[in-house]
This record gives sequence, C-alpha cells and structure tokens, in this order.
Amino acid sequence: MEELQSLNPKKETATNGMVMLLALNTSSVQLVPPALLVALMVVSLVVSAVPAVALTSNPDLRTVNENPDLDPGGINEVEFMLLNDPDGPDDDTRTATNVRVKPRDTGRIDVETNELYVASLPDGDPADLTLRANVPSDLASGTYRIPLDLTYEYDNGAGSATERKVTRYLTVRVESGPRFSVVETNSTATVDGQGTLAVTMRNVGDTAARDSTLTLSTSSPDVSLGASDSSTRFVGEWAQGDNRTFTFDTALGDTATAGNYSLDAQIDFEKPSGTVGSSPSITVPLEAHPEMTFAVSGLQSTLSIGGTDTLSGTVTNTGPMTAHNAVVEFEETPSAEAVGGGYAVGSLAPGESAEFSFSVSIDESADAGPRQFGIQTAFRNGDGDQLRSDIVDIRAPVGANDPGFEVQNVESTLRVGEEGTLEGTIVNTGETRVSSAVVNFEDPGPTVTPVENSVAIGDLGPGEAANFSFDVEVTSSAGAGSQQFDLDVSYRDQDNAARASGAIPTRVPVGPGTAEFDVEPVDGSLSAGSGGEFRVTVTNTREYTVSDVSAKIYTDSPLSTSDDEAFVDELEPGESATLVFQLSAGGSATEKAYPVKMDFQYDDEGDTIISDTYQIPVGVTAASGGLPTTLIVLVVVVLVGGGIGGGLYYRRQE
Repeated sequence: MEELQSLNPKKETATNGMVMLLALNTSSVQLVPPALLVALMVVSLVVSAVPAVALTSNPDLRTVNENPDLDPGGINEVEFMLLNDPDGPDDDTRTATNVRVKPRDTGRIDVETNELYVASLPDGDPADLTLRANVPSDLASGTYRIPLDLTYEYDNGAGSATERKVTRYLTVRVESGPRFSVVETNSTATVDGQGTLAVTMRNVGDTAARDSTLTLSTSSPDVSLGASDSSTRFVGEWAQGDNRTFTFDTALGDTATAGNYSLDAQIDFEKPSGTVGSSPSITVPLEAHPEMTFAVSGLQSTLSIGGTDTLSGTVTNTGPMTAHNAVVEFEETPSAEAVGGGYAVGSLAPGESAEFSFSVSIDESADAGPRQFGIQTAFRNGDGDQLRSDIVDIRAPVGANDPGFEVQNVESTLRVGEEGTLEGTIVNTGETRVSSAVVNFEDPGPTVTPVENSVAIGDLGPGEAANFSFDVEVTSSAGAGSQQFDLDVSYRDQDNAARASGAIPTRVPVGPGTAEFDVEPVDGSLSAGSGGEFRVTVTNTREYTVSDVSAKIYTDSPLSTSDDEAFVDELEPGESATLVFQLSAGGSATEKAYPVKMDFQYDDEGDTIISDTYQIPVGVTAASGGLPTTLIVLVVVVLVGGGIGGGLYYRRQE
C-alpha cells in the first residue's frame, strides 16, 4: 500500500489500485499471491498515470423536447432542441453543417412547417427550433412521434465533406380529459343591425366535464355580444360525446363589413378526478350578413301646396333576409306630414315588393316643385328584434295648387248582362289650368269591364268642362240598381309635371238584364209510359237579328227524348218560331210536373253565343184506360246562370 501511495499523483485521494488491493487483502480467500498482486497494481497505476488520447467521432444528432404536451383544437407551437450528441464527455464530435430538418405528418397531426435550417451544429451547442402542428380537437389522448428527416454535412477527417441522412423523432403527447370542438354555427346578424349567433359544440375528449362554463368573447370593435364584448353560459355536466348549443345576442356596427368574424371561446371545467382545467382558446366563426336595405320605386304623387294628397310607390326588400311585419314610414319634415302613420306591408322576403300609399299634408308655406322626402322601413328580423332600415331619399313633385275635378251629367245605358255606355262631363273646379288631361276608369271590380279604361279630354282651364264616354260590359252576375264607380283625372300641371287627382266617386244606374228569348210552351199530350211531341214558341226579344239558332232540350228520368235539337235560320227582333221536340215519359212516372231544360246557341255579328238556360215544367198524367193525357206546362222559369249572352264560346254538354 505504501508503494502504491508513493506512485499516487494525488496523495489525498486513493487510486483504483489501492482500493483493489485493500478489497482483495480483506477478503477471506486470496486468489492471487500478494507479491504478484502488488506488481499488477503498480503496472495499473503507471498505465493510469499516462494521459489518454482523445477520440474523435462523427456527428450524431438527437432531439430533446422539454414540454411535449399538445393542446388539441388548433395550431401548436412545438419547441424543441436539436443536439449534436457526443458518445461521452471526453469525446470530440465533429461539427454538423447545413443541417436541414423536414418534419412529416403523423397520424392525425398535420405539421404545417415545411423545413427548418441550422447552419452549424457543433458539439455541446444545441439549436432551439420550433415547428407548427395542427392538432385536431378530437385527437385521442396518448403519445405521438413526429418524424424528422435530417440531412447534414461534416468533415470526415480526410479533408472532404460527407453528407448524411437520418430520421429522428420528436415525441409529443395529448393528455386525457375533456376537449371541445365547434360543430356548427348559425348567425342572423346583419351589418348595422342585430341578430343571434347559435353555436353548437361537442365534448370530443375522453372524459366528462363538470361545472362547465363557456365564455364567448370578441376583440373586434365592430362586434358586440349583448351590451358587452363577452358573454358566459353555464353548462354544468358535459358528458363525453355530447353536443350543446348556445345562443348569444349579437350586434354589428355600421362600420362592419359583410363576411366572417372570429370570436374566441374558452370552456372552464372540472375533471372527474376533481382537478380544474380550461380549454385552449377555440375559434368560433361569426357570419356578418349584408345590411338590410330597401329600395323605393314607382313613385306617384298628387301632392300640392296647402292640401292633403296621395304619395304612393313600391318598396322592395333588397336585403339578405326576410323582413317580418314590415311597415313603411314617411319621414316628417317641417312642411310635410303623413296622416295616419305608417303603411303596413306585411312580411317581405328578399327581393319581394309591396305597394304603399300615404296621405301627406303639405304646409301652405312650402314651395312648389320637386321636393325631397324620406322613406324608412320598420321591421322585425327572424329573431323578433325590432329594427329600422336606413332612410331612403325620394323626390316627388309638389304642385302649386291642386285643381279639383267634378263629374256631372252622368248618363248610363248599362244593363246587367249587356254592353252599354257610361257618359258624363268632367269639370275643372280648381284655380289653375291643366293640360293633356285623361279621364280614367279605375278598378271597377269583377262584374264590370270597360272596353277602354281611359278617355283623353285635352286641356282644361279653371271652370272648363269636357265630355267623356266609356263603353262598358256588365256581367250577368252584377246587381241592378245604382252602383258606385271611381273615376280619376291624370294631367300635367303648370310645371309640366305628371300628376293625378284622387278618386272621384260616381254613382251610375245599372238596369236589369233582358232575356235573349221569350219561351212559351204549346199544348200537347203525354202520359206515363208513352211519348209525343213537345212544342215551344221562341221569340227574339233582342233589338237585333240573331241567326243560326240551335235549340237543345235536356231531360232527366223519367223523361227522355229521342230528338233533342231544333233549328231556326234567323230571328229578327220580335220574330217568333215554333220548335218541336220528341218527349217520352217512363212507365214508372207519377202524375206530377217534371222539369225540362233548354238553351240556345246562336250567331251574333260573327260571335257564337250560348244563351241562358230556360227551365220548363212538364205535366205528366198516369195512363188510365186509354184516356188522353194533356201536356201541362205550368210555368216558365228563366235560370240566370253565367252572363246573359255573355261571350260564352262553348256549349253545355250532358
């Protein structure tokens, strides 16, 4: 031991040989003689005292990831170190140069980084690198390895560069627990308007979440959630795989633009283990729809200074959504005021239009000429929120003084089921001259049809009058008596602006209709179980000749006919003809009156007309010992069905 200590360069520390000698000397069995053992220790000490020659190795790259945890549901910045790792502390490792790192996707992790580069990577000097990885929100918990394809160069010691390609792996992991993803969103918010945002989310993790709360927030000054920039919803228990839908009130400012905005959602929760956690920020899209707008067209104005007249037009929904319970409103000015408030037009789908009309009072101090007014539309959106559109500017003429018009000397030849004439006189009762005046027959209803709806009467000075005449057809379904029709006058005022008066109610007498034919039966004989001739006399009651008259008779059981048609070439006004038909009564007929029906087809100045239907009761008596029976015609009843001769171009078929 003393000999070994004399060779020890560090007197305060025992050498390996001294330790080995001590161990062997104290053991119970000596395998090596002491003298030989000492010699070996000396040799060992001498060898150990000779300095070792350092070894030089080729580069050997590896990764170190001190924070391998990933947050599912978005982009992760994965930081790691790339080391040129020596084999031992005394090794001299060659420097790696032009190091290129190309990550590859693994499983469902999508690596967005194409390549990383390190110019020089010497021994003991690691490079800090970062790659971007898109991690799905429903990625299962566990450990994953991202492949890294490495290409680098180094000096091989022989004076030349060597290139090497290797693959290393970056280990990452997803912890177990609740995780959340956006399933669907639906927005009704419009620019410069309100709406709702419905967000459906799913727990895609592998455990349930307890006492969960969802907080939605916005960083955009154009978007608000209610009256704030954030809103929170309490969820409670949120089981694995469950969907939850949350609705938020949203509003978009007037500086917002149509398109998508990104909101941030975060869910705080408690795991089944009792630990508290929070989800990473989840992006929630908000679609901003274009602003609700309305267009106004087809303006018509009868406005005049000091009067209350009509302003009408058409409003069209040019926005992206349905406007419910829409009301068109007239924007009041110091000199113009709408009487009676807004004009309700109901619901308007995108692109749908509706007409509106206002009674507008113009102050006497106002100036005549084209004037600008405002039209605004109030409505409710699909969520029931009450909204208003921007004001649409319109221009409408305002006359200096609205001439008044009066209808006088009304005469009428109108009759139910016929064409007649409505005549009268229109008088300018105003104080200004009008030009290019036209009398218009406004919507008369379904029973009256003017042949022409307008009659030009020219220019009218104050107090001047002009006659007008309308040819009018009245259907047979119209009622006889005094009826009210509306006339109006369109004209140009002193400024040559097109204007129109209001409706002028006009009472017109309408006479009862006249039958085309007078049908009188002729006596005959008919008994049950037999047949005979049935004769009728037909008289033309019209004031004009009819030609090609074809009469047809219709029967019902027990009556029948073997000859149901009769013809007359021509009937002048008041002229009569006798028509003959063959009738039979069945043996089961009882003694009473049975009806037969008859109509006429005839030519009226080139038009084929079908008459009204006439009903004639026929008396039938029972057969008794061959006694003659008498054909009894009890009454002729005119059935008013359809229009009297009313332009029918088809014949009834039975």
